[in-house]
Amino acid sequence: MNKSEEQICFFNTHKAWGGGEKWHSEAASFFHEKGYRILVCGNENGELLKRIPSEIETESVRYSNLSFLNPFAYIKTYTILKKRNIHSIILCLPIDIKIAGIVAKFCKIPHIIYRRGSAIPVKNSWSNRFLFSHIVTDIIANSEATKKTILQNNPNLFNADKITVLYNGIAIPTPREKARNEVFTIGFAGRLEPQKNLSSLISVADILKKKNLSFQIKIAGDGSLREQLEQEVHARNLGAFVKFVGFQANLSDFYASLDLFVLPSLWEGFGYVLAEAMTYNLPLIAYNVSSNPELICDGKNGFLIPLHNTELFAEKIMELIANEQLCNEMGEFARTFVEDNFDKDKNLQKVEEFICTL
Repeated sequence: MNKSEEQICFFNTHKAWGGGEKWHSEAASFFHEKGYRILVCGNENGELLKRIPSEIETESVRYSNLSFLNPFAYIKTYTILKKRNIHSIILCLPIDIKIAGIVAKFCKIPHIIYRRGSAIPVKNSWSNRFLFSHIVTDIIANSEATKKTILQNNPNLFNADKITVLYNGIAIPTPREKARNEVFTIGFAGRLEPQKNLSSLISVADILKKKNLSFQIKIAGDGSLREQLEQEVHARNLGAFVKFVGFQANLSDFYASLDLFVLPSLWEGFGYVLAEAMTYNLPLIAYNVSSNPELICDGKNGFLIPLHNTELFAEKIMELIANEQLCNEMGEFARTFVEDNFDKDKNLQKVEEFICTL
């Protein structure tokens, strides 16, 4: 790749801010700082373009779910891509592949890369078979679990050798002194949506309460299920044990206030919050699903629990409450593990190596 003549285009039209947008922002900034010519295309009202450094070139695009039926969406995208010498375009959303991916193929952009961060199986539809066979040239998966689900419904959908696993990177903070809480404090951070399976965590809290343990669970985040979950906590008389602390602009202080981090999700493409929590020397407990075994070494930096086994989930929390030394040892292993495997700079260098060798 010729840095001075060719561009790398990061294309993500999602309006909200999430893991995919964070990855695009960090990767674009990393490549820009290393002297690459970068173009970021995003939703005109989206968080991605708001957070991209002003010195990086941007273009605003807005798609809806039915924009693939609108010829003007293709024309607008064509005017953006055709006038540039683009080496690689990295797409995030299915709608982006359907429009920008097809336009990129028409513009003869050699490398059309789909970056997938969701460990949900890809549907075996005619449109996906067309896009993966004729449009997408390479795939970046954020975990081995995500790679597996791309091919789960159709092993012939894409050449497995063209799917590269590149983990999300974490900025490793300076070590902080461990919290000294009056009661054992357990934390969760994420969207309050069905995927996160927070009713399971409330059931765990109910079990711990019945064991007469001294503990507190802090739930950080917001979402469509907040009111329903608060009602469930009230119905089970768990208000003294489960606290909804809302969206946290500074998760550093949140992690630093905990003794244990838990993630009861039904699936995760890459449990970013698990990696973040490990940088604060926190042991982890999560269900043994999707990518969680790639972050949790069972018995070393936390525990993996069979899905829906709330009794065992609660037992492992009780084990950590009763054994401060084990809790500390797991936290220390967690910090070392995340430094060795998920350091942001190291992982972004792997992204650079991947793109430059295409």
